Formats: sequence, structure tokens, C-alpha cells
Amino acid sequence: MKHQNIKAEYDKILLDEVNHARTDFHQAQDSETALVDSRVNGHMVQAQTALKKVRFTYLYREAKRRKTVASDLRLYHPMDD
Repeated sequence: MKHQNIKAEYDKILLDEVNHARTDFHQAQDSETALVDSRVNGHMVQAQTALKKVRFTYLYREAKRRKTVASDLRLYHPMDD
């Protein structure tokens, strides 16, 4: 019983981190797009976006491996064409 409580607590923390990382990644994508559109040198912004993407992907995969992620969670920010 104690093991299940610990697992449930960890799963909640992990899902909170996944959601936070996803939000950070989406904001970074939006910032990167805005900077590229304004023709500002965005190498640092692009590096930060890549880092946030890697963090989110890692956390998402860990949550998925633990079967704690909702099936409708989107991995990447939808792009408007």
C-alpha cells in the first residue's frame, strides 16, 4: 500500500513537471519564431528552445514509460501554416 502511495505521488510530480516543461517549450518556440521574424540574431534563443525541447521530451517519455501520461497530450506545439 505504501509503495502505491509513493508511486502516485511521484507520478503527480512527474506530470506537473511534464506540463511545466511543455509550457516552457511552447513559449520558447513562440519567442524563437518572433525573433526569427524580426531578423534578430537568435542563436542563443534557438539553443534555449532546443534545451527546453530536450527536457520536455525526456520528461514526457519518462511519464509515458510509467504510463502516467494522458493519451491526448501533444508532444510538440502545433504550427500555424
